[in-house]
Amino acid sequence: MSASHAAALPAVPDRLGVPAMVTMAAAAAVVIGGAALAWAFSSGAHTLAWSAYLIGAFYALGLGVFGLVWVAIVNLAGGTWAVTMRRVPEAMSAWILPGGVLALLVILGAPSLYEWAHPDVVSANELLTHKAPFLNLRMFAILVGASVLVWTGFRALIVGASQRQDREGGIGATRTMRTASGAFLVVFAITFSISAFYFLLSLDAHWFSTMFAVLVFTDAAQTGTAFVTLVAALLVSAGALRGFLNDNHLHNIGKMLFAWTGFWAYIYFCQFMLIWYANIPEETAYFLRRASNGWLPFLLALPALKFAIPFLVMIPRDAKRTPGRLIPVAVLVMFAQFWELYLMVGPAVGEGEGAAQAHLPVVEFAGTIGFIGLFTLVFTWALSRCTPVPVKDPGLAAALHYHS
Repeated sequence: MSASHAAALPAVPDRLGVPAMVTMAAAAAVVIGGAALAWAFSSGAHTLAWSAYLIGAFYALGLGVFGLVWVAIVNLAGGTWAVTMRRVPEAMSAWILPGGVLALLVILGAPSLYEWAHPDVVSANELLTHKAPFLNLRMFAILVGASVLVWTGFRALIVGASQRQDREGGIGATRTMRTASGAFLVVFAITFSISAFYFLLSLDAHWFSTMFAVLVFTDAAQTGTAFVTLVAALLVSAGALRGFLNDNHLHNIGKMLFAWTGFWAYIYFCQFMLIWYANIPEETAYFLRRASNGWLPFLLALPALKFAIPFLVMIPRDAKRTPGRLIPVAVLVMFAQFWELYLMVGPAVGEGEGAAQAHLPVVEFAGTIGFIGLFTLVFTWALSRCTPVPVKDPGLAAALHYHS
């Protein structure tokens, strides 16, 4: 970057200060979530407690890993428009290691969640016996643990190159990030699918779905984009990155959120339509279980929460450029992700006469709020440790002059 270019830059704040209210709210959420889980465990409702833990842990893990996915996609696509907001998804990815460790603790509650975690049940069931080489706690720990370590390694490489560019400048770091991003996305597709199979799909160990990994990725992409949208809109509202982030950037990220919302509806409908059309017992069991024992209203509410409402609200152009309209949509999408995870986990626990009954997810929601609070504390910590804008990135000039 030339000296004249550098002199023309708007004033860059040393650090993005996090309002004390945000920190206090995140800490309060952690306390609420911890208290709810402690109450569930102490009252002997171990299945409820571990269900709530799984929902919250996987929710937050999806946010963390998608932060790195966002960076990788933008790097490969040459999306210079997003340079000025790159610190947000980079800070999200700081959750990968602590979030991965916390998610792996689900193994401690596996007997309360997973049918295949009981050797006597597996030995008496031909299908579970056939799946046993993959569906066992040792492979769970090895494969998911290795996935978290791989994600952490790629984060160190990609985010490390980004931060090195802040000090040294040059195009070399950009090339490193682009090369590493391509490799990461290939590995991510495999490892995230494995993690989704273990954490969520294996709750219904007799169920088959070739679209499940795509659906779970779409969930993470939609929710992760909603979080980036929320933070970017708040930064624009506060004027924290004035001159670097404006309504043109919001418009682009709003279009991404709009696109992921439509794509989620497409994937979810495809899964339902194919299962309905084929009418194979091994597949229909998933939706039949979620249409009985009081779960049907919860199931019918999901498309409205995650597609219809945000899609309709974001159709106008101004809705994608105005923080006051983007923020509530982003919050709704993030809540809808909890609702979907609750529908994935809640009905799957229990069998026969002990089948799970629908209920208001008070403990589950409180547990998820607790994990979001922990994620927010790590996110804000990571965001405050680096310069808020990569001022030595070669694409910065294009980002500053971007119009949409």
